[in-house]
Amino acid sequence: MLELFSLFTALKISEGFEEDVLPTNIPTSWIIMTLIISFGSAYIAYCCNQYETPASRALATIIGFFFSGFYLLYYLIFHIIFDRKCSSRGIENIVRNISKK
Repeated sequence: MLELFSLFTALKISEGFEEDVLPTNIPTSWIIMTLIISFGSAYIAYCCNQYETPASRALATIIGFFFSGFYLLYYLIFHIIFDRKCSSRGIENIVRNISKK
């Protein structure tokens, strides 16, 4: 979600785009939802890399936070659709119970 806000800012800076195409003020509710989704994605990345080295676990958590949209899409494809097991105990059980319903 933060990548979307970065894209909005980058498009505003670049020339050739009309002002009325891009939102001028991002609503506060969007920012709050973005932070909630980003923290949730970072939590999934942190739990999913439980048995990795601390450096790779921190890197995955940072990537999961700043690029939450891409990370959640990756998680959906590899861990939910392809049924590839996550290396943790916690989040996998939560996601499996939700997806079975």
